[in-house]
Amino acid sequence: MKYNILIIVLVVLSSCTAAKVQVPEKFSSQATQLQVKGINGWQVGQKLSFGNYTTSVIKRGWDFTASLQYTKFRMRPEEALLKVFDIHTDNNTNWQRSRFQYTLQDGNNVAEIYATEKFNEKQLVYKSNNPWIGNASKTARYEYAFTAAIVPLTNKVEEPWSLVLINKYDAAQDTARKLFDAPYVEEEGYATNGKENIAIRPLRIEKLTTAKGKETKVFGGKMLSGYELQWDGGVVAIVDILDNSIWLYNDLEPADKLVLSSIASAILLKRMQDVQKDKDHFDQ
Repeated sequence: MKYNILIIVLVVLSSCTAAKVQVPEKFSSQATQLQVKGINGWQVGQKLSFGNYTTSVIKRGWDFTASLQYTKFRMRPEEALLKVFDIHTDNNTNWQRSRFQYTLQDGNNVAEIYATEKFNEKQLVYKSNNPWIGNASKTARYEYAFTAAIVPLTNKVEEPWSLVLINKYDAAQDTARKLFDAPYVEEEGYATNGKENIAIRPLRIEKLTTAKGKETKVFGGKMLSGYELQWDGGVVAIVDILDNSIWLYNDLEPADKLVLSSIASAILLKRMQDVQKDKDHFDQ
């Protein structure tokens, strides 16, 4: 039976103070936090603004969502055993795709951003005519990919940048054994212009502070709170997806800040953030 972890986490968050990414003091003392406006609320004519950065209207293509369920003809021994209890199994495949584009400027420099988000999942569905058992499903594997092309329109940055975030899960390789263990997922994130590389590392929190100042663990495992961007081995930016803010290292050239701001804003505009929990919500 699938647990609706997303709803549980939202209930926990509603009783706590605003959750934020944990920003190292060594970095925050040399960086500036920019609150991003325009992420939430009315999406028609959506624009973002943070610091001296503004976007054009975010143009989104049609979101595509589909699902296909079909009966399995080849069964494993354990699935054949379930038939004795009038439990049948199906295969189910889910697809989700979206895209968007916009420009970002700081008053002097401009960058164009084109992004695509893709998700596909294969499930095993257990069906029963017994109302006491009902139906249930579990994920066999899924793949999520977020890609973006960033084209700086400035003489100081000639090469376009490619942004890639990948999240994969395969039940056959999952090492989680206990009930509330977080599943093992393969994650990769980077941005490159062919010459230089920016590593993108997910950040997660496992504790929240309640309104009364008491620390409590996040139910269902660590929760994605943001991303850390590393350039030449050093942290240059942090994206806080819980607080909708971007931290930028102060000692950077404007052209480099434009690239980092483009990457950060594209990440904040993704439809799926914490893929594992968003996937559970999508499956309902």
